[in-house]
Amino acid sequence: MPGKFTALVKKEFIVLAKDWHGLMVLFLMPAAFILIMSMAMENAFGEHKSLAISYTVLNQSHETLPPELLKKIKNIPGFTMVELPVDSSLDDINAGIIRGDYQLAVVIPADFRQRLTSTTQDDQSTLPQAAELLLAPSVKSYIQQIFNASLSAIFIRQKIDWMLNDNPDSSAPPIVAQSTLNQFGQLNLGEKHIYAETDIELTTPNAVQQNVPAWLVFAMFFVAIPLSTVFLIEKQQGTLLRLRVMNLSAPTILLGKLVPYFCVNQIQMLVMIAIGMAIVPLLGGQYLSLPHSISGLLIISSACSIAAIGFALMIATIVKTTMQATTIGGVVNIIFGALGGIMVPKFIMPETMQALTYISPMSWGLEGFLDLFLRQSEWREVLPEALYLSTFGVICIIIAAYRFNKEY
Repeated sequence: MPGKFTALVKKEFIVLAKDWHGLMVLFLMPAAFILIMSMAMENAFGEHKSLAISYTVLNQSHETLPPELLKKIKNIPGFTMVELPVDSSLDDINAGIIRGDYQLAVVIPADFRQRLTSTTQDDQSTLPQAAELLLAPSVKSYIQQIFNASLSAIFIRQKIDWMLNDNPDSSAPPIVAQSTLNQFGQLNLGEKHIYAETDIELTTPNAVQQNVPAWLVFAMFFVAIPLSTVFLIEKQQGTLLRLRVMNLSAPTILLGKLVPYFCVNQIQMLVMIAIGMAIVPLLGGQYLSLPHSISGLLIISSACSIAAIGFALMIATIVKTTMQATTIGGVVNIIFGALGGIMVPKFIMPETMQALTYISPMSWGLEGFLDLFLRQSEWREVLPEALYLSTFGVICIIIAAYRFNKEY
């Protein structure tokens, strides 16, 4: 039996490889949706409708800084300054970024003046870190660059002022100041993204965090159409009957079809994540950060694949024609997508509709991926969604095996 099963799986891979039209749909369709929707919905998520996002300043300097410097730092054009309580600490700053109280924070170190006035003849990377810029993961790269440039200009002016005051030369002509600017007008700002811990609940994804998992889940379930079509063609050509005559059980035949499509689903996951990480940022969208738990990603992806393939096998054994397979599989997938938060993000829906999303297995898969990409959860956090998906898939496979065994 192991030899027969291996030959069966090899046969399914060959059949799948010949259906390159179906494979193109499984990869090009979600890729196109990810790119189009991530760009089109960028502003709809309400994160970057203007440059006036908020920031705060934590002054840890042991010296009293010039009032004019503090005034400039707290009045960067295009950004909204949020005042901190007097006794705020670095942990308070991190928590504020995670809560969404502000998206950026400037941390001025205890030895700020010494760091700022340090000079080097080497490249900028050898300079001491003058200050640190903390950012929420949702801050877009061009906004970060604008803020960084504005802050750097303020610091460099203060650096030159301090250095000229520390080394006065009344007899030097104005050109000295310009040469000082050229030689010492360098700055090293540290940058660090602040992510939520697993026990902090984040509910609103950005455009790429929503669309990559959403259309990945939709694409996984879309295997219902090519799988059921191939199944019906084999049924009409008598291939399935010959397999049964070879004493292969219904579950064995169905599991043989599960293996190649499971591999396709995992490749889909890798390709869609790569698009979110590499291509979407090139087009001006946000960067998709990998989840902290790769094992959690494998768990939820595998469970979603089992659910999708199980559903496809059930459809394949219920319908009678390829037209029925295409129509029913496509319509049900669209309904699942509409209900499951794929086409319309769940957080935009009214509460009554949000409650209905759990009817759709796509909603379970999407929530599992959001746990990882948005909330940076560990693998244990996605086990409930993985269990729901796996149970759904196994039930569908049992129904498919019963109907297939009944017919043959």
